[in-house]
Amino acid sequence: MLLISCCTLWGTQAQLVNTTAPQTGAAENDPYANYHKRWNPRLQELFQKVKNDGETVSYYVGAEVGSAFETEEFNKGKVFYKEEDLGEFYYRYNIFSREIEVKKTLLEEEKHKALIRDPNVVLIPSQGAKNYRFLSFINEKGEKDEGYLIALYEGNSYTLYKYLEAKFSEAKPAANSMVNPKPSKFTQFTDYYYKHKDGSVIVLPSNKNKLLAQFKDTESSMLKSFIKKEKIDLKAEEDLIRLIVFLDQQ
Repeated sequence: MLLISCCTLWGTQAQLVNTTAPQTGAAENDPYANYHKRWNPRLQELFQKVKNDGETVSYYVGAEVGSAFETEEFNKGKVFYKEEDLGEFYYRYNIFSREIEVKKTLLEEEKHKALIRDPNVVLIPSQGAKNYRFLSFINEKGEKDEGYLIALYEGNSYTLYKYLEAKFSEAKPAANSMVNPKPSKFTQFTDYYYKHKDGSVIVLPSNKNKLLAQFKDTESSMLKSFIKKEKIDLKAEEDLIRLIVFLDQQ
């Protein structure tokens, strides 16, 4: 598991997370001594790859309105490196900073760590049929991007992903007495991507014509008939899963 230590500073309108190089040794009388002892060579090796030698990176992760997180609570899940089970952790996905925060316990005094952004590392929640993986993809502008993609369906030929994005807007004071001030806020957006086993991860358009244009004539015609017959809503997650399952079964 590839982890970096984080500490949290709470403010009135915004919250900063400072990412600093952690200390791995267990001090005498350290309440986390047993936690440190559980580190195996694999964990230690992967940890060293993300050590940042004391540099600090700050992110806004709080606002007066909205949230930077998929859920505010930490949920339980397992972390894998390739096929190796690295153990069970509590996790929370920070959409804005594109980080998965993890803790070994739910103790308030335990500072969270951030899972390294590596396509070989996968987080599988204890609840729900999905997983998180840091991957490259082609966004709706046709540009190469990368981030955590949440696999909603993984078949033999096709995989469907959900991508979450959060944008931060700073607070704006009222220009005059006739205008209300605007609070700082996070706005979340959801896009869907899919991948054929022989291709790249590309956006799944919510526009039917744009979607059909991504396929060859035979597949496009077949897909068009399925969308019409099944009344597929390209903005509904459950319908998108049905669509990808249909493609995967052809």
